[in-house]
Amino acid sequence: MNQNKENEYLVDVQSYFTNKCITSARSTSLHEDNTMKFSRNKNLFEQKQQENEKELKKKWSDIAKDWQRNKRDVKVFQLAEFGIPISARKQIWPLIVGNKLQITKELYNILQIQSKTFKMDSRKPLGRLSSFNHIKQDLGRTFKNESLQKIFHPGGPLSENLQTILEVFCLYRPDIGYVQGMTYVGSILLTYFDDYQAFVIFSSLITHPQLISIFMLDEQNLQIIFQQFEKLIKLNIPQVYKLFKQYNINCTNYLLDWILTLYAKPLNPDIVGRIWDRMLFNGTHILWKCGIAILKILAPKFKDQEKTLQSLKNPDIKDDDLLQEMKSVNYPFEIQEVLGNIEL
Repeated sequence: MNQNKENEYLVDVQSYFTNKCITSARSTSLHEDNTMKFSRNKNLFEQKQQENEKELKKKWSDIAKDWQRNKRDVKVFQLAEFGIPISARKQIWPLIVGNKLQITKELYNILQIQSKTFKMDSRKPLGRLSSFNHIKQDLGRTFKNESLQKIFHPGGPLSENLQTILEVFCLYRPDIGYVQGMTYVGSILLTYFDDYQAFVIFSSLITHPQLISIFMLDEQNLQIIFQQFEKLIKLNIPQVYKLFKQYNINCTNYLLDWILTLYAKPLNPDIVGRIWDRMLFNGTHILWKCGIAILKILAPKFKDQEKTLQSLKNPDIKDDDLLQEMKSVNYPFEIQEVLGNIEL
């Protein structure tokens, strides 16, 4: 290669690498700009969320100050549709539920002491009170949600609290005792309330006229519930109704697990809170609408029996999708009449 050619070659090489460096620098600069923009937007979004949360909390705080007047206000019901802020539930849920069972702190403390002595007395009769052993076993099971698992696993910060309210309930209502799944209901409440307040709401939910037959596993009423729910499936999602018949899947395969935990087992705690907001304000029919909405969203995944059962056991659902789908569920009066009048 002569000198001129060599010089031209070196110039080309230098030019190439110079352009590469400039392009790389521009690319890096652009990436940094985008990263900064994303970071700023994220911060603005989080700031806006915090402002909205603060504003909503104040609204609910004002509502709580005159609860007797506001609880029947249509605007309050509409506001509840958007969800009660997590920070406000501690104040609002006890107002909605009340304490119709008139459970005093004194009664709770007495039952708590009795539960401790009961465990130490081997002469006590078996029967439903032997549920104490089942409670301990179930607390050792893994919660699906990682945050709940950390809090309520044996040795966790609220494990003993959960065990206590479940054992106290067994003494308070030995006719019901403990049913597998109650751990999930209790765990959600203990993330908001102290033991006593959690127990009051827990007892009110379990003994609710339309729910008590579920927790007592009353076969006759469960059969009625399952029949009506299948009617809802046929009405709202006929293709799923046909598939379930084809796959030989019935309500005992999934619905019983859902409602015994008030959806706290299959869904994450955030969406459970939103569902309970609606349930406490509007009634237990929200549970059936929620079930149909879940099936609607999961329907595309029902490829065969195995995949269907797996999807029903571990539904992967976005919060907003579920809440939106619940609004469109067809819930006719005749079914509402039957499910709304189920009592022991």
